[in-house]
Formats: sequence, C-alpha cells, structure tokens
Amino acid sequence: MKSILVNRQALTYAVNQAAEVAGYLWQKGWAERNGGNITLNITEFVDDEIKSLPAISDVKQIGATLPYLKGCYFYCKGTNKRMRDLARWPMEHGSVIRILDDCASYVIIADHPVMPTSELPAHLSVHNRLIEKGSPYKASLHTHPIELIAMTHCKKFLEKDASQQKYHPATSCRYSR
Repeated sequence: MKSILVNRQALTYAVNQAAEVAGYLWQKGWAERNGGNITLNITEFVDDEIKSLPAISDVKQIGATLPYLKGCYFYCKGTNKRMRDLARWPMEHGSVIRILDDCASYVIIADHPVMPTSELPAHLSVHNRLIEKGSPYKASLHTHPIELIAMTHCKKFLEKDASQQKYHPATSCRYSR
C-alpha cells in the first residue's frame, strides 16, 4: 500500500513539520525517550480518496464524546515511539486517524496500524475546544522534559523558595479561551 502522503504536497509538508518539531524536542532533550505526544489536525488536507480509505484498525473508543471533531482527521504520534524516530520516519512512528460520526470513536486509516498514545483523549479534547472556539491552531503537543522530571525527585527543588528563585523555567504556552 502506498503512503497517504504520496502526491499530497500540503499534507506531506504538514506531517513533516510535526516530524521536524519532534526532532527539535529530541535534540534539545525536551522529550525523554518516547515521552510526550503530538497530534495534528490534518482535516483541511483530506481529499475524497482519503475519505474513502478503509480502516486498518478496529474501532477504538475515545472515552468522551467530542462533537466538534465529527469527520476530522489527525496525524498522531504512536505509543512507545520515540521522538527521534518520528523525526526521521513520521509515518512509521505515527498514524492517521479518522473520527467517526458518533464523535466518540476513531479508526486508523494510514499508513500503518500504529496505535496513538494513551494521551490521545486529552489531545482530542484540546482539538475539540480549539475548533469550538474557532482557533486557527492545529497542533497539540506535550512532552516530559528530562531535567524537570529529575528535579521533581529532588527535595531541594520542591521547596517553595528553591523552585521559584533558583529555577524558573522559561515556558510559553498558548491556549485559546
């Protein structure tokens, strides 16, 4: 079976952007091993051929009903897949899912039956909210930065003064209200 990316330049570019971000996360040490997840709403790139693709997985329950996702398509990082590998081979370490008409379940449609991570329901909930609010944002990302994880095991950094004065991470987060 040919890749869903073949002859779809815009879709390929979008998936490759997600892969590029995965590479940065790995190179900078911001994503430990397979920690973290990326989901990308690719619905705008879906054509009739993609819509007609059969499922290559069983129907999977999301665990919530997300009405704004009806008929949406997402590229998702796979469970137990490393960011460094996703950066090099995005379609071998991620998959494309279709949200079904019940808005509570999905199927994998491409390229391989790579199961999304357990955080998929949380990511899809974010996407549901983004669409509900008319946000232009198409990606949801989270990681488990190695240094911050290590610091949470060090009593010194858990003290109020130490965590606020000695280490104040420069973070940026966008959330559409």
